[in-house]
Amino acid sequence: MTDSFKITKIRHDPYFHMSSAHLHPMYEIYYLMSGTSKMFLDDSIYLLNKGDMVFIPMNTIHKTSYVNEKSHERFAITFNDRAVPDIKTSSSVISFKKIFSSDPVMHLAGANRDYIEGLLNRMLSEYDHSDDYSDLNIRNCLQELLIFLLRYRRHRTSEYVPNIGMTDSLMQEAARYIRANYRRNLSLEEIAMHINMSPTYFSKKFKSSTGFGYKEYLSHIRIQEASDMLLETDRSITEIALECGFNDGNYFGSVFKKRKGISPCQYRKNNTYF
Repeated sequence: MTDSFKITKIRHDPYFHMSSAHLHPMYEIYYLMSGTSKMFLDDSIYLLNKGDMVFIPMNTIHKTSYVNEKSHERFAITFNDRAVPDIKTSSSVISFKKIFSSDPVMHLAGANRDYIEGLLNRMLSEYDHSDDYSDLNIRNCLQELLIFLLRYRRHRTSEYVPNIGMTDSLMQEAARYIRANYRRNLSLEEIAMHINMSPTYFSKKFKSSTGFGYKEYLSHIRIQEASDMLLETDRSITEIALECGFNDGNYFGSVFKKRKGISPCQYRKNNTYF
């Protein structure tokens, strides 16, 4: 299962942060065992505490940083469709993807937290000390985890409430403004004006909070939207480029290939995500 499943448990030093935001063609479940962390996910910023679990869909940009003087410990599971099939019940087939299609953050406490941490540690032990039975046991544990999470989502009574500071709130608003207006020729000055900051100060804070420069984030959003259109419509590549804010089809092709490792035409032909 090495190409379809991975689990890690890492203790980070105080104030550790990822060098840059990233994405991957895998689902990810992130669980914070101790400490406090901040995650930029898609166009939102979340402050996470012990017992918080985050569900990151495939090809969704994210970056984690740890924001106080204490060490932090987290689990991260990445997997794809081959690692676990949809869950078959006596009356229906339930897609585990439902977990990734609603609120991205869930808080666990008490016995539920103990149960999840025990299950994660079992998977990690099988993954790190594998034998002929480990793949099967990991699949069973992963399915058990997903079934628990589907049940927990159905019956929980409260939602996660973000509690981020003023600067992060403004950077989140800027990211959402970029997403809402990516088709236009957006400038640094326009985005900074939208949140009442100087362009220089905004540029510095946006990079600090999200891991992106504003142009890099804008380009990511445009390529993300273009990728969906390539697979979901029969519009020409030039039309898609213009619709997604690129003024030149050749430039779009160059940026797309740099990010995806493949041309827009080949991406559509393969009919799959990378």
